[in-house]
Amino acid sequence: MKRNVIYILCIAILGFSQDLLAQAGMTVSPGKLYYKLTPGGTATQKIVVSNPNNKDLEIGVSLNDWDYDSLGNNQTYDAGTLKTSAAEWIRVMPGSYFTLRPGEKRELDVVFTVPANANTEIPVHTAMMFLTQLNPGDGRAADGTSIKVSVRMGIKIYHSFSQSDARDIEVLNFTDVLPDKDDKTSSGYLELKLHNTGKQWLEGKVKWEILNTQTGEKKKLEDQEIFSLPGDQRLVRQALPLNLAKGKYTATAIINYGDKDELKLVELEFQR
Repeated sequence: MKRNVIYILCIAILGFSQDLLAQAGMTVSPGKLYYKLTPGGTATQKIVVSNPNNKDLEIGVSLNDWDYDSLGNNQTYDAGTLKTSAAEWIRVMPGSYFTLRPGEKRELDVVFTVPANANTEIPVHTAMMFLTQLNPGDGRAADGTSIKVSVRMGIKIYHSFSQSDARDIEVLNFTDVLPDKDDKTSSGYLELKLHNTGKQWLEGKVKWEILNTQTGEKKKLEDQEIFSLPGDQRLVRQALPLNLAKGKYTATAIINYGDKDELKLVELEFQR
């Protein structure tokens, strides 16, 4: 029986475990690059691309713009779309196409040059560097269908004019969201609305705890990582435990938003 061939593009924004990347068909390290340069400045950083497969890997290099949506998901755009775009400030050497032999590793130079007339009122510029497999690999689905799998890896690139870490975050709101009336699978969630009021990117964490003020029972909820760019407003949602006992509660959120133990603590009283 003749089966159709399905083409699948696997996209990964780097920063995850190397085990996951190896399973995807190529490995890239590091997954993020950070530049701090004044107008007219130039710097070069290296990334290492490896081919763990037993066949040649043809790779194309491209640059795009990116930002976050309100929930912290990545959004990509054509290069030059956003006012924060740094795509035109980047050159990748040796070029936009190369081939890796089985087991081969190669260093790429990522050359970042800030124009002398760059707009310094925009504190952070960004770009996404994509490495795309141009010769899809063979695979087979569970039903026996032949598939072609092409891997696309994204490396985030950040630039700041400031040499200091001017980070700050403002809590705009802390609310308790009830589940839908007929939803028996949820106890609702807590929602933080945050505003990045600093001049740097934030890579932080929120630690959650709820206290039943009637029984004294405390529950620690799962930590959540937060990422944002200057000016971003972010919604951070934490699901409450299923079958939460009825009662009055105090929720505590501790927001760590920097490298120097910058912390903000907020509390909310709610009832279930």
